Amino acid sequence: MKKFTKTTAILLTVALCLTIFATMVPAAVMAGTLTMSGSTTVQPVAELLKDPFTQLNPGVEVVIAGGGSGVGINDVAAGSVNIGNVSRNLKETDPAGLVPYTLGYDAVVVVVNPLNPVQNLTKDQVTAIFTGAVTNWSEVGGYDAPIFVNRRTDPSGTMDFFKELFVPEGQAIAETAKQHESNGLMLEAVATDANAIGFLSMGYLNMAVKGISIDGAVPTLDNAKSGAYPYVRPLNMVTNGEAADLAKAFINFAQSPEGQAIVSSQWIGL
Repeated sequence: MKKFTKTTAILLTVALCLTIFATMVPAAVMAGTLTMSGSTTVQPVAELLKDPFTQLNPGVEVVIAGGGSGVGINDVAAGSVNIGNVSRNLKETDPAGLVPYTLGYDAVVVVVNPLNPVQNLTKDQVTAIFTGAVTNWSEVGGYDAPIFVNRRTDPSGTMDFFKELFVPEGQAIAETAKQHESNGLMLEAVATDANAIGFLSMGYLNMAVKGISIDGAVPTLDNAKSGAYPYVRPLNMVTNGEAADLAKAFINFAQSPEGQAIVSSQWIGL
């Protein structure tokens, strides 16, 4: 009995020492380079998350590139980046083994030049304009002027989502539409052409363009959060297999209360 008591005491002492030692040793310091590419909608979200993440982890460099959701999908599947940024749900046609992690949500907004008097369009009118059935602003309450349609290039998560919403199966966006590789280029095109129309991530909406109400639903962040403006899609970070190492750490930060405070400042949090 005495031997058992002595052995137990030794084990308890060792366990206590290990516990004390563990509290004195700092957690493993992360280091290395985290790379991501893809959606130009998710890109500014990642850019805002980058600085506070690297402040917590000064040994980590985060490199963020755009290119569109399709680029992010292809890059992460090929292993050329750690994270693919994607502003849509994954498709059955995407490479196998990809795992999405949602950071928040974003709305897609139809935009015109601020000089355009049109304030509201019906969903059917949006479809008619982008498919080429309506070609003059006077047909939808505007000036007697031609409509210049702008669209995103493929592959783009914003383009895919817009098609799902406004381009019925069997129809297509007008061949005359000018194509742009990013939200920024689309914004610039509409801002500099009084007769232009296009669509953007709500995160890019500013005074250079005017967001159009659709069937009376006004495109504001509060309305998107409440559901009053329904044209909302997910913001995803995608990994090849379950997220690990630096990718997992960044995604965990993005989904944490601190990260969600950043996301919710301009987009819709989880």
